Amino acid sequence: MKYHPYYLYTAISLSILYVIIALIATPFFMRLSMNNALSNDIEAAQQEAYIIATMSEGVTDKAEKSKLKERIKKSIKNTNNKNVFNSVLDWSGKYICYPDNKRIGDIPPLSDALASGIQNEFTAEGLYDMVFKETDSIVSSEIIHLMPVLNSDWIIACHINKERVIEQASNIRSQIYIAFVIIGLITLIFFLASIRIISSYYEKQLVLKSIKLEDGVLSLSKLNTSLENYQKNLSDFKQEREEKQKLVEEQLETVTETEEIKTPKTTTKQRILTYVRNELLPVATEDISYIYVENTITYVVRKDGKRSTTSESLDLIYTYLDEKSFFRANRQIIVAISAIETITKFGNSKLKIQVQPTSEIDIVIGKNKAAAFKQWLDL
Repeated sequence: MKYHPYYLYTAISLSILYVIIALIATPFFMRLSMNNALSNDIEAAQQEAYIIATMSEGVTDKAEKSKLKERIKKSIKNTNNKNVFNSVLDWSGKYICYPDNKRIGDIPPLSDALASGIQNEFTAEGLYDMVFKETDSIVSSEIIHLMPVLNSDWIIACHINKERVIEQASNIRSQIYIAFVIIGLITLIFFLASIRIISSYYEKQLVLKSIKLEDGVLSLSKLNTSLENYQKNLSDFKQEREEKQKLVEEQLETVTETEEIKTPKTTTKQRILTYVRNELLPVATEDISYIYVENTITYVVRKDGKRSTTSESLDLIYTYLDEKSFFRANRQIIVAISAIETITKFGNSKLKIQVQPTSEIDIVIGKNKAAAFKQWLDL
């Protein structure tokens, strides 16, 4: 994987963020789950206490009380392993019915003095807060509600099993952590896989664009190399022509008046007649950088940056310029090979030329003339 460090850093960052979210959310989900569980346990304990109180109302006969005690003991036996359970006390404060028969006759511990007053309502949230906030005085169970039986000396006590509640909360917390881990791993794998698929697609697109760009750069590099070679060849050609011209002049000085020397007829001009205001100014073609038309006026720009005008049209001028030295880029401009600095790609199949001195107008060679321009450079 080409960018594996970035995927690793992304995974670590997402994991840290997810762990922080999980640590913040776990207490909320744990409290919500425990409140639901305690609500169900409280409702069941209240129904059981109501049934016991109803059965015990007005029972005064000792034999009937004895039978009733036995039935209550059987109904609440081993219920102390639940979150909330019931027991029966007499007015002396001793257990006469308890889920564990060994505690019958015992007096509730002092911590049970914290029990709610008679007929006070108790809620799941209140029990949750009592168990997990009063951790300094945790005992196995604590009375949370007392319900006196009418016309009897019995009192029904509702207990909360703190150890059981804490154990259940611990199990719920573990389950929430496992759920968060599974969801987090699935989310992380899905996220990284999505990133990988999307990044692979864009990597391919970038590679294709890079290949196209490299081809364009290579083509322009070849074109500029051809330009340099052509400029060098043209310079050598001019030097050779000057040497031949000097040789002809030397020969003219030595021949007799009767001798006739035939020289090839040339169709190119060495100078162009231009104007600067009302002054006539001949400009040597070798000093010209480019010639262009703007607002029907033909301008001649020399290599030193000076500009003058001419009355001749661009078409006429191009007919007597050396085709090896000048190229008609478009209808608006003729450019000299010696003035070209760089060639760049412009749009689709077009070329843009940078000259020295800088042109006031953009010199763009259209796609129809681009092939001819490249062929001209390779001459």
